[in-house]
Amino acid sequence: MSTPFYQPTDKVPLPPPDAEVFTTACDYCIVACGYKVYRWPAHKPGGGPRARENAFGVDFPTGPFGWWISPNQFNQVRANGKLYNIVIVPDHNSKVVNVNGDHSIRGGCIAQKVYNPHKPTSDRLKHPMVRIYDILIPVSWDFALDIMAAVSKHVLENYGESAWALKYYSYQFFENTYALTKLAFRNIGTPAVAQHDHPSIVNSVPGWTDIGYDIFSASYEDFAIADCIYISGTDPFETKTIVWNEWILKGIQQNKTKVIMAMPRRTQGVAFAEA
Repeated sequence: MSTPFYQPTDKVPLPPPDAEVFTTACDYCIVACGYKVYRWPAHKPGGGPRARENAFGVDFPTGPFGWWISPNQFNQVRANGKLYNIVIVPDHNSKVVNVNGDHSIRGGCIAQKVYNPHKPTSDRLKHPMVRIYDILIPVSWDFALDIMAAVSKHVLENYGESAWALKYYSYQFFENTYALTKLAFRNIGTPAVAQHDHPSIVNSVPGWTDIGYDIFSASYEDFAIADCIYISGTDPFETKTIVWNEWILKGIQQNKTKVIMAMPRRTQGVAFAEA
């Protein structure tokens, strides 16, 4: 069988002036860069190149570093039983965090994470899966919850609260952690609870806390006005690009901030610090 020839998308529509607009944030890291979602029915024509003809209110084509939509910022989704075009772009009006719409490569692709059965997200699970006779079978939510309740009851009655454990994904925070934490701590009363990247509900860097640092006390602006920044283990240029580009780099350029990096490998941020 021949390999299908890949035809990259080289044209995407502009949202029309009456497109719906939602706000959202990039979910790749904890920086929370702001984005805007433009949505309009798929059967409706897109906007035009003149400012009055598109939702951005900008004449196209723009100059260097101006507005544009990359193919990765466009997708089609179903909502309320209808097919829609969507464009997800950084918020160019942002005055904090990703100032003026700066964004990472990761954030510039979040439109591709929206479910589309004709794209790589087609393999996304849409139903709970239960292993029956060693085969994962899609089941209803009611069926999955009944199993969870029955297994939980068995564990609690025979082994106690400490034997009942919960591992959950905690990004987006209260939207998807409120019910789970209430279940675990209030109703079950177990200490065996862990967030997605932790073995339990513990501090990420207990050593820093022990010597008196409040690890979440710094604002982004503090990175720009600090005299010295010590970075250990992970490179913010690679993992939290906007904190580096908009805040740490601003401190280096305007405040002569000294950056010290302790890394297991020579990353791009390290190379910059060495330059």
